[in-house]
Amino acid sequence: MRKALCLGTSGLLIAAALSFAAEAQETFKIGAPVSISGRYVAYGVQGKNGIEMAVDVWKKVRGDKVAGRTIEVLFRDTQSNNAITVSLMNNFILTDKVNVIIGPDGSNVAAAAVPPWKKIEDRPIWLLPGGSSDVIEKEVGPDPYFFHTYAWSYYYHESNLKALKALVGPNKKVALIYSDGAYGRAHIDDARHYIKEAGYEIVSDELVREGSADFNPTLAKIRARRPDILYVLVQTNDAIQLTKQIQASRLNVPYLIGTAQAQLPEWQNAVGESQSCWTGVTTWVPGLSYPADKNEPKLFPSAADWEKAWMEKFKAVPEFLEVGYYASTILTLLAVEATKSTDREVLKKWLEEQHYQTPLGDSKFIKSRVALHQTFGEMVVFQRQKKADGTFEGVLIYPEQIATGKLKPCTY
Repeated sequence: MRKALCLGTSGLLIAAALSFAAEAQETFKIGAPVSISGRYVAYGVQGKNGIEMAVDVWKKVRGDKVAGRTIEVLFRDTQSNNAITVSLMNNFILTDKVNVIIGPDGSNVAAAAVPPWKKIEDRPIWLLPGGSSDVIEKEVGPDPYFFHTYAWSYYYHESNLKALKALVGPNKKVALIYSDGAYGRAHIDDARHYIKEAGYEIVSDELVREGSADFNPTLAKIRARRPDILYVLVQTNDAIQLTKQIQASRLNVPYLIGTAQAQLPEWQNAVGESQSCWTGVTTWVPGLSYPADKNEPKLFPSAADWEKAWMEKFKAVPEFLEVGYYASTILTLLAVEATKSTDREVLKKWLEEQHYQTPLGDSKFIKSRVALHQTFGEMVVFQRQKKADGTFEGVLIYPEQIATGKLKPCTY
């Protein structure tokens, strides 16, 4: 009996050891749909860079594994195509059996990713560091496994109008231009709401065709209404064409208000001198003064130190999605390390309870209008201004406590 007991105990120990060894050899899989070709390539490259930087930093600070598991990131190109995105999401969940999904980037592909993810009952945790359209939020609903780590479209306009009211005062006339594509239609209702809430009068409300080569007829109508503010809601390619034509027509509107495009190098390089005095709103701009996290200063250094490390690695200024994808990936890895688990219920609970100071700001998840989990929605407003050496920079103008300069009216 004693011999049998010893053999049985030994068997249990061996089984436990084998189980532990098997677990230690497991892989933690991150599905990463990124638009590294097509119309959202600027966003997709940023997303890929952010994830790669996060994994590199993790390995330097914590080692090659997370909770004994090999880290595997499965990058897949959405090609900025909705149908391909649907296929990728299905493959991530059903074939690759990923533990977490991070991405995709542009609002169109992010919206396309919702149905294939949501229809699967045992779907993995999904972190979305892009996709500002509140259409996505409405389609996802209060899903417990969805974590949005970017700003919804209405945050853009809430921040823009707070800045305008504080910096240029009340009783202003506004002209709106918005495209007939997904971006313009997703933003226009909230833009109108916050403009009116600020006490401003909308004197021109112009719908333009996405991909148009000539915006001059629209600009002529706006000129006749003599607005104080021009508020533009179009995607990057249209913003390039529109910006050039506004400058060429000498529209003479004192304040030119954009959203995300003013932050993008693609827009800045394409419009050149015409970028002067345009404002933008974003979750990140170089020069932020957020401190390092007290508990994880190596993973979440100060914004200044993180920016410096990024520039050393990529030889370029970090963009807003790069820091967003970085922070999202680090949070994911911390969740696995802290819980020693890849179970979605366990990871969900940890993500709901975590609280860090990141280079992008406070990581605490809160409820937004519809979604249960929202963070990194706080936005800053900046203005493109010309420096003494002839180059341009994004000068922080709002909120006041982090401002590095003043809002200046446009000169033509």
